[in-house]
Amino acid sequence: MKTQVAIVGGGPGGSAAAIHLAKQGIESVIIEREKFPRFHIGESLTGGSGDLLREMGLEEAMMARYHPVKYGIWIFGPSGRANWWVPIRTRTPQGQRDTFSWQVRRSDFDTFLLDTAIERGTTVLAGRATAPIVTADGAVTGVHVEMPDGSGLDVQSDVLVDASGQKTFLSNAGLTGPKSRGRYSRQIAIYSHFTGVLRDDGDQWGNTLTFLRQKHHWCWFIPLDSEVTSIGFVVPGDYYQSCGESPEEFVTRELREFHPELIRRVAAARRVEDVHATSNYSYEISDFTGRGWLCVGDAHRFVDPLFSFGVNITIQEAREAACSIRRYLNGETAGQPRPFADFEELAGRGTSTAQLMLDGFWDTTFAFGFLLRKYEEDFVDLFAGRMWGEHEYPAISAMRETLAQHYAWHPEDAPEAAHAASLTSDGSRAAQGGHR
Repeated sequence: MKTQVAIVGGGPGGSAAAIHLAKQGIESVIIEREKFPRFHIGESLTGGSGDLLREMGLEEAMMARYHPVKYGIWIFGPSGRANWWVPIRTRTPQGQRDTFSWQVRRSDFDTFLLDTAIERGTTVLAGRATAPIVTADGAVTGVHVEMPDGSGLDVQSDVLVDASGQKTFLSNAGLTGPKSRGRYSRQIAIYSHFTGVLRDDGDQWGNTLTFLRQKHHWCWFIPLDSEVTSIGFVVPGDYYQSCGESPEEFVTRELREFHPELIRRVAAARRVEDVHATSNYSYEISDFTGRGWLCVGDAHRFVDPLFSFGVNITIQEAREAACSIRRYLNGETAGQPRPFADFEELAGRGTSTAQLMLDGFWDTTFAFGFLLRKYEEDFVDLFAGRMWGEHEYPAISAMRETLAQHYAWHPEDAPEAAHAASLTSDGSRAAQGGHR
């Protein structure tokens, strides 16, 4: 099989890339091993995600699917007294204006995006990508695929896109630079779906709620439809192991103890989904583009999910990757040793900004709250996921300075120290990762 672009993975990154490529008249084939719909987390879409979906012409379809409308996010501090509200606003030439995004059940949303990509011209190949096709001089010209009946198929392509998410297909194949654990790699998420919970009143019922207990202990609360709410606890793996509980026991107890505001809202909660657990929550892969290939979204980096950046980063990078691929196919960058370096620089800038926000929140929480109020417009943009421009927001510059001062006084909190600790104190267990 021959195609201009082969895409490994049919999740939001792969589907969004195919949609943007089709808009530019570029053909693509998506290779996907799983049958959709399939369960997934990452259910809250930022304001930037809403803007990107509108740009793809999907607002009407999103509204017709009756996804809960999200106007912003409430962050509840440990005591219940220090709370922050971050609204969703879009950016226009005249400034910001109020808008909304959506909460989604990922099994439905991911299937919808994949179906949209098919409607707009991409081909989906049911099979498992096994290895990239690499020439003697190191260029990638396609991908080997194992079909459901066990036979093999070579998909030849001008460009190969790794949108395999946390499977990190091209990293595992040895094409990228090293994969290193991030600052929050020792976190574990335990989560399920519930009915009977108390939400906000009126049209605000679909907002995201985030509850903080202490550093690196937080809980998400995301309405998925008129009855079901996704609730998950993200805590250090050491803490979870010390509890000596099954995932079901852990979730049941934490619902009763985690945070006073959460306790109030889940008094009548009933679990309607299996309890899931995911560990090793952050990593970074260097050198994630090359001749004839590039990685988008989780295929090269995953940060702590506190601010719901996951889907936004993935579909934003898919959009930018499609533009970079168009330039490559038009011959503008084809002769360069790193033809997708522009995309790699942009993607690295966006995810690094997301990482800086997380570091600022966890390491300097009080100062973060102060800066949030001082630079409200900046933070509305940043929480939306508008992190890709070359100009650095004043809020980010101030946070960078605040963190530098904090690490000077508390070197044990510095990113380098935290990473070293993750490699020494429990490296053997943290390396196991995977799903329960």
